[in-house]
Amino acid sequence: MERIGTIPILGATSTWGTEIGLTATQAARPRTALERGRYHPGRIPNEYNLFLPGEREALKNSPRVVEMGIGRVTCQGGKHLQVGESIDGWRLLIILPWLNGEATAVFEKHVTHQGAIAYVTPKGEVAHIPKRIGELSSIRPRPINTPDGVRFERPWPYVPGPDVWGEYILNSAEDPCYENVAALGLEMIGWTLVGNEEGGVEKSLWLEADGTSRQMNADPQLAWAPDHIGRLFDPSHFVPELYRGYSSYPAHYTYEAGYSKRTLLGGYAPAADIGVWNPNAKAGYEIMMVMAPGAESRPIARLRVVLPPHPPNNLVTRSDHEGGGTPGEQVEKYWNGSAEDFFSTLAGVWTKWHHFFEDRMKVEIPDEWLLDAARAGIVLSRCSYRGLEPTYQIGEGAYTKIPERSHALFPVAHYEFVWAHQLWNLTDEVEPYFQHYLDHFILPDGNFLYNTQDQVEAPLNVGVFLEDSARTYDYNRDLEALRKRLPILRRMIDYVLRRCRYTKSTFPADDPRHGLIWGSAEADNGDPADDFPESHVYYYENASWIWRGLKEHSRCLQRAGAEHQDSELSREGAEVAQIAAAMRTDVERSLNKTLADRNPEMKKANIPPIFAFDTDRKPTELTSYENHRYISDWWLSDWGNPEIDEGHFRHRALAGLQILGMNVVQDYPITAGFMEHGTLAGRIRQDDYRPFLLTLYGNMCYAMDSGNRYAPEDSLIPGNFPGEGNPYAWSAVVNSELQPTLGLRWLLCYEEHDQDVVHLQKAAPRHWFNPGERISVQGCPTRFGSISWVTESLPTSQSPRWRVEIEIGDFKGATLAVHIHPADGQPLKSASVGEVRADRVILTPEALAGKTKITLEVS
Repeated sequence: MERIGTIPILGATSTWGTEIGLTATQAARPRTALERGRYHPGRIPNEYNLFLPGEREALKNSPRVVEMGIGRVTCQGGKHLQVGESIDGWRLLIILPWLNGEATAVFEKHVTHQGAIAYVTPKGEVAHIPKRIGELSSIRPRPINTPDGVRFERPWPYVPGPDVWGEYILNSAEDPCYENVAALGLEMIGWTLVGNEEGGVEKSLWLEADGTSRQMNADPQLAWAPDHIGRLFDPSHFVPELYRGYSSYPAHYTYEAGYSKRTLLGGYAPAADIGVWNPNAKAGYEIMMVMAPGAESRPIARLRVVLPPHPPNNLVTRSDHEGGGTPGEQVEKYWNGSAEDFFSTLAGVWTKWHHFFEDRMKVEIPDEWLLDAARAGIVLSRCSYRGLEPTYQIGEGAYTKIPERSHALFPVAHYEFVWAHQLWNLTDEVEPYFQHYLDHFILPDGNFLYNTQDQVEAPLNVGVFLEDSARTYDYNRDLEALRKRLPILRRMIDYVLRRCRYTKSTFPADDPRHGLIWGSAEADNGDPADDFPESHVYYYENASWIWRGLKEHSRCLQRAGAEHQDSELSREGAEVAQIAAAMRTDVERSLNKTLADRNPEMKKANIPPIFAFDTDRKPTELTSYENHRYISDWWLSDWGNPEIDEGHFRHRALAGLQILGMNVVQDYPITAGFMEHGTLAGRIRQDDYRPFLLTLYGNMCYAMDSGNRYAPEDSLIPGNFPGEGNPYAWSAVVNSELQPTLGLRWLLCYEEHDQDVVHLQKAAPRHWFNPGERISVQGCPTRFGSISWVTESLPTSQSPRWRVEIEIGDFKGATLAVHIHPADGQPLKSASVGEVRADRVILTPEALAGKTKITLEVS
């Protein structure tokens, strides 16, 4: 049991920082005393996945059609329905005469916060698309609930200090989750993407919070008639019943700030589903917009308009307009196509993306919102590539470069794109992208093409690409694909080793630079005209990542050689292993010397160096790039020294540059979400999983739109919106979109680098283990083979019990650590198999040997 004590949250003056030299003003923070582990933070419902009692079941049970007619259907029980009529709340929207070879009825139903579209034939339901838009009248700004006064408001200027918001959540009786993290402050309101894989950023659309497209109409008369031609899509043009003002020149329907629920259809498909409500007029509309496959496809939209029950005095009902209706009724409108066009396209798009994930790695978790986010990251990224051509930008924006150049070729974006696919068992689907990048954007000398243009990126990216390559072979065992990329990988290795050989030949062994890799550590700080050995200090994350990449690459080559009796691959792998081992020795020597040479302040605070000769700084000194990029890359590389990892986290905390576990920039409360996977990588390795959850949910609640997953490179927090600040900072980018994708996979299944250990549910929050909850993962890849499991929390009146069913399949050679976190915080007592520890059960390779399935009973 954790010792109960009094913790400071918000109220009087803090003494934080006085021991490390902060001024009284810098150290001041309001505080209040709360008992650690004895209080509950404020909570709000997650209306993106919230069902009231009975509603989930109601949406599952779509009508049963027994006969299709012209313009009508006959349902089970003999009830006849015409288009527009309803049964059990399911409204018949359309009868498609031909969908996959037969007539299909399309129904829609809404409950308080959710909805569903069902495609039904006499043979049964053929598609069921969940919607995160329910009754329009339930739409409202995200509420804030701060009973203890710990409210997250944008500080201006930001004065470095303790992460009081994170401490408040972590020291409470609850694990971090949407409900308590989102309750602290304002949400981000972002744009919603509509696109496909073929059209890329040029053909995609961004929709504003009210559904208006950011893109303008291409009409040549736009320059002199913007008020007449305007946006490519404007919902007010299609809902004349909601116009107000003079009937001869109506003004647009008023959008009330915050009364917008911005989502993706199905939770993750590249189709917009936006609900807008006006609480004063008691009217609103829903916009659904989808784009068929094809480079020249155009978007098709459906508008569902709910008219006010009693029109206000300033509202004019235009009965003379096409589609005009009676106040209070629901009106359907379509743009760029018919109802049949829309629902036929929607069925195809949903089927494609649903099977894209379900056929490779099926996941069920108590937090559907988090699962939607993980999948949406991959989908939105794929719909921003132009075929196989890479991108950094999600949709069109400040970073869009066509033809691809500069940031479109950002190695960090592409390695994370590949990495995310691999972790979700989509290695084969991403292999063509990986090879295309290697073929076209790696120069003959092994450098990245990106580096020859505006900026110079970190050589550490070679190490990440090498690990991506090793993981590719680990997961798909495709020897021919490995052989195809090997010549390019050899050039990349030679490129970084030339830089390493320079430092070994130039500096003596007792010089900290000996054996390190020279070069920039960040594109914004690199210049192709100033890319020389002494242009930058010698960063440890460059060396750490190159070592990691070489180590994984050597393991991969030796594995492939052994599995395919290829002595040349085995020999090459052994040679690379020797190089990696020598590099490890050199870097360890450098690190130890720099650690020994630190000034007394750094030693007292146990702050590790970020670069060679980094020995003379105050523990509160941490630059923005050091905070959001350099130490993030260090954590990602997993040097294998927990003390140094923890020292970097301590440095961030002492510098006061952390909010809700996320990095922040001094003076401006900005978090650089594009590198937060580094923080997550460092946190997932720690025994305490709660800081990992804090960073994950903090990022998802404040650095991205909680519904449509719009995630900019940098976010002003809280309450950011597109257009606020630097246009590059608020551009949605691949890296930021993929944070939940990597984070959820690591939460569910994390493979240790340097030990043969795989952790299941390592960061699953306690409430996921409440009675009746279920975690299911089918087809999860690891380097030891694929694994599937289901964890069920069993109903009981006694002490909690769990059953874990594990399908081992071809999984072998590793220890499984099955983590379970009881809601009461008590240690586990017993398990039917394996070694029981406080929060996990250890299954050794011997315990798994000879088995294809194993059932684990835990109490």
